[in-house]
Amino acid sequence: MKSQYYEWGNPDKPTLVFLHGLGSSGLSFGELAQLTMNDFHVISFDLPGHGGAAGLANEEDYLPSRMAQRLHLMLHSLELTDIYLVGHSWGAHLALYVAGMDPETINGVILLDGGYFQQDPFGDSLEQQLSDVDGFIESIRFPSWEAMLTAEKANSSRWSEQMEAASLAQFTEIESEIRLAVSPFTAKSIIKGMDQQPTGEIFSKVQCPVFLMHSTLPEELEYERHKAINYLKAGIPQIEILSIPDTSHDIYWDAPDLIARYIKDWVSRQVSFTN
Repeated sequence: MKSQYYEWGNPDKPTLVFLHGLGSSGLSFGELAQLTMNDFHVISFDLPGHGGAAGLANEEDYLPSRMAQRLHLMLHSLELTDIYLVGHSWGAHLALYVAGMDPETINGVILLDGGYFQQDPFGDSLEQQLSDVDGFIESIRFPSWEAMLTAEKANSSRWSEQMEAASLAQFTEIESEIRLAVSPFTAKSIIKGMDQQPTGEIFSKVQCPVFLMHSTLPEELEYERHKAINYLKAGIPQIEILSIPDTSHDIYWDAPDLIARYIKDWVSRQVSFTN
């Protein structure tokens, strides 16, 4: 099965497989890859309909269970071993499904502010979420690549070469406008899929160690955040949980050095435990 992916590091070392969130791309993990590549073999996929990967034709193909089957085939086609999945947001949701469906292959799962909410944390209905994402994607239009990058930099507290590459990969040119690469169809199919198959349905099948690093912002979500975390802990007893102060949902962009250090420390402990 052909897949769009990026690769860093040493193939002889444990493999980190990064799975990005909705609307992002494999290059969004460029900074984390640079920070971890001396210790790991790093693979980061463009998931279907994102970055350079073609979208899927059927809405049902974006169901987490079907995406997990697709990812299982991708991992085996690359003949990867000693695998630790690192997922952000939607990617965290998928990482749990892959681990639950393929326990013989996955050694551990790292969740980057994802995989624990069972419904929209803001309380929005599915219909509202679909309407919001449709309007958002249709509204993001720039007259040039330069205008897009200017806007992206203005909305970021810092900037780097890897962040610029990630931003470029999130957009495409459509009829002389620079627009998000993800289509409304893909985005809405993903949201519907996560609603139909929440992660709670797969918790009991996840046998490997799991590590959740969660954000602390916005503060008004604190009650819902901890309620979701307690549900996760009840479903996956072997989980470790760490709060990363002053971080938003884009936790690995807000604190890449810290996230990279915790990833290395946690995987090292798992490797030491199994040896």
